[in-house]
Amino acid sequence: MKSFTKLFIIPTIIGVIGGFSAILMRELIKYSSLGASLFDVFKSKSYFYVISIPLLFLFSAFAIRRFLEDATNPTIDSVARSIVLRKGRLDYKKGIASVILTAINIGFGVPVGREGPIAKLGGSLSSFALKHVKIEGSNVPLLVSCGVSAALAATFNAPIAAIIFGLEIILGRLSFNVIIPLSISSAIGTIISRHFLGNYPAFYLPRLSYTYMLLLFIPIFSFLFALLVYSFEAVYGFVEAVYERLKLSLYTKALIGGFLVGVLLYFYPDAASLGYDKVGMLFSGSFNYSDAVVLGIVKLISLAITFASGMFGGVFAPSIFGGAFFGFAIGGFFHQFIPSIDPLSVALIGTAATTASVSSAPFRSTLIVVELAQNYHMIVPLIIGSVMTMYFSHVLEEKMHFSRSVMQKGFDITNKKYAAQLKALKIVNFIDTTLITLKKDDLVKDVIFDLMKSPSSYFAVLEGGRLVGVLSFRDIRLLGEFESGNMRVVDVMTQNPNFLTINANGLDVFEFIAHIDVDYIPVVINGENLEYVGMLDVNSFLKYASFLYFKEKLVVGGYGKG
Repeated sequence: MKSFTKLFIIPTIIGVIGGFSAILMRELIKYSSLGASLFDVFKSKSYFYVISIPLLFLFSAFAIRRFLEDATNPTIDSVARSIVLRKGRLDYKKGIASVILTAINIGFGVPVGREGPIAKLGGSLSSFALKHVKIEGSNVPLLVSCGVSAALAATFNAPIAAIIFGLEIILGRLSFNVIIPLSISSAIGTIISRHFLGNYPAFYLPRLSYTYMLLLFIPIFSFLFALLVYSFEAVYGFVEAVYERLKLSLYTKALIGGFLVGVLLYFYPDAASLGYDKVGMLFSGSFNYSDAVVLGIVKLISLAITFASGMFGGVFAPSIFGGAFFGFAIGGFFHQFIPSIDPLSVALIGTAATTASVSSAPFRSTLIVVELAQNYHMIVPLIIGSVMTMYFSHVLEEKMHFSRSVMQKGFDITNKKYAAQLKALKIVNFIDTTLITLKKDDLVKDVIFDLMKSPSSYFAVLEGGRLVGVLSFRDIRLLGEFESGNMRVVDVMTQNPNFLTINANGLDVFEFIAHIDVDYIPVVINGENLEYVGMLDVNSFLKYASFLYFKEKLVVGGYGKG
């Protein structure tokens, strides 16, 4: 009965919390939009934007400074980071405040999304509810993730994508005890949303299909979408750098950023707010190619300025908008030369590819787009475009593709200062040269008892001082699959093993263990002659990496001072 409560009853309650979080957000946006229309003395939103958005940014800056200690924009990634690194401890007051501020922003036309704040609210309210339930601490992050997934499922009417979100972004693992509560909470959130808001797509599409010619051109489209995201990141970084160089206060940044966004929306009002209605109009043929490319770029530029100015909002809806409009323009260009390429198909690929690149979550992005549009015919080109765009984005921006896997181990290497410390950290101090090494022709039965006494579960296999393999206890267990008891080390070892070189740094270690979860890593002089040095003790490294992670906070907080 205890397991039934943990797997079904509590996730159901959390699903209800997540579902009503999404409904609350929609209602706030509706009344905010109504309020904006009442204040619009010009009776023309394009004129209204130039005045209202700077004032709105100033109000948001005041609220953030006055009521929130942490002014971090609650994007989906930041919520996932908080769940993992803070073990599910989310502040419900911040969740409510971020939803209110974002709803007001969207209602008044600020071109941001709603999914990040809704995820924050669903997760933080679930975290608050779990404080009053007697449950193992190790299960709290999972159940808070259920709250986030339920809120997203209700927001996008996309239960499958919400489950994938919990698995892909937050938890990074799949098991009986994970998939059941995630599925229950996401389903309940969707049921609540459909009951109160109806079951309909976010935007309507014509029946689209793909050709083999379209598939052949997806790498080109993906690279162009990656360039779009790179431009978004560049604008965001540029505006942030200018603000920092000028040493502007939060209020000054808000005023300047609000004015710039207001001017952009004055000239291009179709880029305002969430924009799902405009995406629907795009697929119904209401925009030409030249207008589409401009609107797609304006949307992402205004979003970058908004975020750089310290304002709250989600990135998913703007990414869908930017990807759709930019993709439609790209498709239109290629359609002139290759008529079999449908611009609307490229636009749909752009919605998933751009969001996948921004969030580094291709499966979630593809499924959300598929469920948003309730169109499953294009899932093959969507997933190909998503993974390829994400790859090109990582190449262009030189991102650490393993950062999310490392975060799930409790380390945030996206923190630039911490990453710099790890990069400067050499591994020589963590190498153990005393561990047993083996030869290829050793009989396993002759060395097994010596291996059992060793603190390591991984052993280097050498030939003439060169690393030729690694023997683990997992390899040794393979002996049960063979009839002969005289198995040699070479018969069961892992050949051509992964290794680190002597000049590797802390980031290299994290990249290694992000892909292969081991306690010891073989170290060689270089990758050419593979001369063996010793085994890097991963646990010792992680202890020191943990010390680096919290050292500054201990010193700043007055602890650890000699």
